[in-house]
Amino acid sequence: MEDLFPKTEESRAKLRKRGYALAAEHYPPTGQAARWYADVIQCVPRSGQLVAKQLARLCGEDSRVTVPWRSLADAVGVRDSAGRERAYTERGVQALVESGWLTVETIGAKRGAKTTFSLEPGDRATEWLGGSTLTTGSTKRPENFGPE
Repeated sequence: MEDLFPKTEESRAKLRKRGYALAAEHYPPTGQAARWYADVIQCVPRSGQLVAKQLARLCGEDSRVTVPWRSLADAVGVRDSAGRERAYTERGVQALVESGWLTVETIGAKRGAKTTFSLEPGDRATEWLGGSTLTTGSTKRPENFGPE
């Protein structure tokens, strides 16, 4: 109990200062996972960025985390156009896996399944952003834009 006292007092002080409780999902990632997250957000779409933030937050100093899909979807907290949180989260994980930033290992099936997410050094290519194929619809070179 004595180990928890400083942490409890810190939480109380933040609550008094802010006036309301702040969910853990809103805290930024820390440790080595924060550096991974800083690289990832430049290279994946928004769904992947939001999933990456929560995975990095859950990992902290480690590079692996085991969490149920439903808990991860609740942490991400965003729904797709059909109102499905898990589908949005799965799309984000798929974007991370396809770009090489994440590996997923599932042991078991249905309710007893354990899913382990491992952070990986991925490809820093930004094709999804249209990095090299960005067009302006004009025949002018970018340095020639301006008042005519």
